[in-house]
Amino acid sequence: MMRFIFCLCVAHISGAQNTYRRVATPEQAYFAEAFDGALDRNWVLSKAVKDEELLKYNGEWVIEESREARLLGNRGLVLKSPGKHHAISAYLRKSYHFTDKPLCLQYEVFFQKGVDCGGAYIKLLSHSDDLRLSQFSDATPYTIMFGPDKCGSTHKIHFIFRHRNPVTGTYEEKHARQSEMDLSDYFIDQRPHLYTLNLYPDNRFEILVDRTLINKGSLLEDMASSAHETQEQEYSANPASGDGVQSSDPKSEQHGSSDGPFIMSPVSAVGFELWSVTADVMFDNIFLSDSLEEARRWTEDSWGQRKTPGVIEKLLMATVKRPWLWGVYVVTVGLPIILFISLMWPDKRFGPPDQDYYYKKTDEAQADARQGREEDAARDEGVTPAAAEAERRAVRRHVTGELSQSQSHLQQ
Repeated sequence: MMRFIFCLCVAHISGAQNTYRRVATPEQAYFAEAFDGALDRNWVLSKAVKDEELLKYNGEWVIEESREARLLGNRGLVLKSPGKHHAISAYLRKSYHFTDKPLCLQYEVFFQKGVDCGGAYIKLLSHSDDLRLSQFSDATPYTIMFGPDKCGSTHKIHFIFRHRNPVTGTYEEKHARQSEMDLSDYFIDQRPHLYTLNLYPDNRFEILVDRTLINKGSLLEDMASSAHETQEQEYSANPASGDGVQSSDPKSEQHGSSDGPFIMSPVSAVGFELWSVTADVMFDNIFLSDSLEEARRWTEDSWGQRKTPGVIEKLLMATVKRPWLWGVYVVTVGLPIILFISLMWPDKRFGPPDQDYYYKKTDEAQADARQGREEDAARDEGVTPAAAEAERRAVRRHVTGELSQSQSHLQQ
């Protein structure tokens, strides 16, 4: 039975393979990259040096075919060098300004070998006249940082934005509260996942993984400063001399006005600035737009090429972390199959008794059924049908004669 279930699961999974088809680039998108060709000159490798560590960004980036079995021929950008610093970036088609339209940022991450420790987040680099992608580093100003990150046993999906406080004039980083969901599967299941960040003009944000909402909130109410920044703010709002800036409404302090879109720096480029213990982290289908409908079409054309796992495949995937489920499957799936087979193909040795028992004396079909069996028995004994019929007639005459004599005797 276990072999039957396993073969059924393997057949289902092998039948779910698709061949990748190239994705058309939307003309209105600020950025769209499917990595269908070679790594072109739009992508710039960083030559910067991390000043505090005197380390170069010497990690290797390549375009390779994905190890994903369900989408054959798909390619992506791969972080290749374990334990090294990687940095690569590309300019947008045009700078993105936060106005009265939503922002949709999404991309795919595939930890092809799992991940021990490291990040896979993307940065939207802030627009400035002195932005040089060849000098992209951890010190380069960014407006948004978004994506998965693992450190020890902690699994996170970051959403951080950096902005200038209109009251204090200093730049701050605001971190979204982490989802209460268990995110570990996205790091250990060795499958690609689609990460989406939506920002709306009414200051709402949404975080989705594989098109499923896992976190949402308000830019004004559900974002926290780092501990270091919080201490600095408390010190500058409450100086000993009493001459500093006094604390005010947090919404006004962060935003200036709670009626319009949150003020953020425009964006000119996207980039990955990462360090990872585990190599072969793949990135694919990066997309930035101010149209949710355009983002939906891009998602269908790219991520949508993967078939949604069927019920059997999901059950098989669940056993990776919970092997004891095999026992449940055998009982819940195997037992009904055994009962079905037993009912459909019963053993004749345990069949019902002679059907003659169930016929009433008045059933007309009883004589025909008995006659048929008598003929079969006679044939088995070598008696011809004519001889058997003559014998039956003699028996009937004998019985009829005895009945007549009995009736005559009773009448006398």
